[in-house]
Amino acid sequence: MKAPLRLKFVLAYIALALAGFFFVYFFSARFVARQAENNVRSTLYRDASYLAAAYQVNTGSVNQGQVEAMAYASGSSIWILDLSGNIIAASGTAETPEAVPGFSPTDGKTGYYMTGDFYGCFEEDMLSVYYPLTQGVITNGYVVLHYPMQTIRVDADNRLQAAYIIYGALMILLLGFFVFLDISVIQRLQKVRRAGLEYVNGNLTYPSDVGGNDDITRIAETQEDLARQLTSASEDQHRFLANISHDFRSPLTSIRGYIAAMQDGTIPPEMQGKYFNVVMNETERLTKLANGLIDMTQLENGIILDRSRFCINDLIREVLPTFEGPVTDKNLSFDVTFEEEHAPVVADRARIQQVLYNLIDNAIKFSNTDSTVDISTHLHGDRILVSVADHGVGIERENINKIWERFYKTDASRGRDKKGTGLGLSIVREIVQAHKENIDVISTPGVGTEFIFTLPRE
Repeated sequence: MKAPLRLKFVLAYIALALAGFFFVYFFSARFVARQAENNVRSTLYRDASYLAAAYQVNTGSVNQGQVEAMAYASGSSIWILDLSGNIIAASGTAETPEAVPGFSPTDGKTGYYMTGDFYGCFEEDMLSVYYPLTQGVITNGYVVLHYPMQTIRVDADNRLQAAYIIYGALMILLLGFFVFLDISVIQRLQKVRRAGLEYVNGNLTYPSDVGGNDDITRIAETQEDLARQLTSASEDQHRFLANISHDFRSPLTSIRGYIAAMQDGTIPPEMQGKYFNVVMNETERLTKLANGLIDMTQLENGIILDRSRFCINDLIREVLPTFEGPVTDKNLSFDVTFEEEHAPVVADRARIQQVLYNLIDNAIKFSNTDSTVDISTHLHGDRILVSVADHGVGIERENINKIWERFYKTDASRGRDKKGTGLGLSIVREIVQAHKENIDVISTPGVGTEFIFTLPRE
């Protein structure tokens, strides 16, 4: 089970707190104690060297007043020893032994100090620092300064207590930082997650409401945009199902009605030929609708274009004869203009034939009777422009962008274009865009509509 982000932050805080505590307790304590001892040792050594220098100046005698003043200032006990370890002078009024049995300066650490009871002279541990008393090159004795180790430990504990206070203050600041992270990051991320769960459960209008202006805000906005797109996609799907249900149901209803009428004799045998033609037209309409859906599915899944070199003018000449019937029925004519007799392009020939068929079929469908359908090709740099224009009803400005939608028909009542599927122009645009080319439309209501698409010139 994945740990929540907040739990990870809490565990991280606890880990940092414990690590800091152990560092202060084990490492800082040793460091502070060592540093305190070093500081006292350095001070005592400096004082001892000062008294030794005064001894040389006084030609073999020590000023008792200097000894007392130095002992008071440093908080230490000062002894003056001869080479045999006899104490010839001492600070303070406390009872002092007459001699230090077994004293040897070589017993000290690094030759100038030692810790302990100083050869049994003290009941507690002392830090003892000594310095030779010399005249010329002759050593006559030693000045020894004693300082209680307990006092050093108390001083170290006081310093360590300050370190604990600083550590505690840092932990409080760190806790404040984690609280800030919880408010500014974790709680807002939880809102984003909650919104995501709502979207997954179908509530696509749930607001994230994270506030702010940072990356989390942008993530929430992106998530909301995705939810809006899913809402739009869902609406498109419902509209798609409604449209396709209508387009399939209408011809099927007609086919079923006419066949039932012929079976029960409502339509007499001498009139059945006419209605068989109606049934055939409705069947062709269903076939056209099914083929359009197959084309749309292929285009959505991505098609592999079979590009080849061909003349777009020759392809137009091949397509035009297939419209002889509808052209004759509406008394239309084709006005074909080629800027160049030979216009080679590189494209998927079958798909471009489908584009031409859909555009010309659309132009015939919406042309006025006794008018023309204008088809032309023009050279434009490294592109060839193909134009298909009609002289018919045109398209209102507010509907221009809707014509590319699936199942859209310009007549809201669906009365003008009963045989259309509403997929033709959508398929046209998908094919042209698959070639990474453009298609545009220019239309004036009551005058006509022109579609222009580009192809790469060979």
